[in-house]
Amino acid sequence: MIDLAKINDRDYVFATACVRSGEKNMLSHDKIEKMVESKNPEEALKVLTEMEYGGAIPDVKPQDFEVLLTREHKRTYEFVKSIVHDPEYFNIFLYQSDYHNIKVILKAEFLGTDPEPFFMGSGSIDTKDLVNMVRERDFVGMSTEMKDAIEEVLDVFGRTKDPQQVDIILDKACYKDMIRLAEKSENAYLKGYVKLLIDTINLRIFVRMRRMNKSWDFFSKVFIEGGNITEKFFIAGYDEQLETFAEKLVSYGLSDVLAESIPMLKESGSFTMLEKLCDNRLMEYVKDSRYKSFGIEAIVGYILAKENEIKAARIIMAGKLAGLPSDRIRERLRVSYV
Repeated sequence: MIDLAKINDRDYVFATACVRSGEKNMLSHDKIEKMVESKNPEEALKVLTEMEYGGAIPDVKPQDFEVLLTREHKRTYEFVKSIVHDPEYFNIFLYQSDYHNIKVILKAEFLGTDPEPFFMGSGSIDTKDLVNMVRERDFVGMSTEMKDAIEEVLDVFGRTKDPQQVDIILDKACYKDMIRLAEKSENAYLKGYVKLLIDTINLRIFVRMRRMNKSWDFFSKVFIEGGNITEKFFIAGYDEQLETFAEKLVSYGLSDVLAESIPMLKESGSFTMLEKLCDNRLMEYVKDSRYKSFGIEAIVGYILAKENEIKAARIIMAGKLAGLPSDRIRERLRVSYV
């Protein structure tokens, strides 16, 4: 493992100037609205191609929009890593793709299928290299958490043949890896973001498990360690009304997130509002430090703003291809950074 230095804000003066300039080329509110209001998928895609989203790709079709988004995601991290002092710290935001791809590779191995169509974005490890690492059981270049998790999956699945265990083991390892790197940075902002992310994930799990009538001991098996909200806190409220539990989340900044999601959960059983408000809460955390003169906060903000922008483009393009009306698409969009 690389021995990373403690983060020093002054190491990010140049990088902050670069990302502030890069923010000017992001999808503005007007461009997003133009995509939402477009008459068809072709018009929506044109907004992205005119911005050379993902680089110049000739004759790209609307149904192939994911190619643009994947390339834009990769370009974002290549840009960031070219301007920062310790690029390894930003693997924190790539681990979710890495672990998703590891799940895909392992499940494909167990089922004898091709993993390629199911890979997600770009991670800290190129997917071709990741395939070789997992298949050859050569874990050099992986974090200790990744290696240990893969070995545990191979052992547990070999004994139980339970595919759910693949997800549980790798999800826990993913966020353990993120916490490890955030702690190593000794940066309060970075640690705070990862902890809040884990809290929002556990809140979603908590609500889903209850809706599925799963017992609290099952929730304990899938609970992610490392957030601000303890497992004991969730279990203590497992049999409470959601409205009552929401009131107890005030000190964690998630009370409104749950409370505003309850009507939709009760009326239709849909988790769309909860997912959206959790993402919005994370963006609010990021935006709180947007105007700091320089520091890692600006870089983190840019990365997550681009992630949010790519997600917005995905929601719009998928909605247009599905023939959804503009209002339905708009209500699914998250709050923007710019």
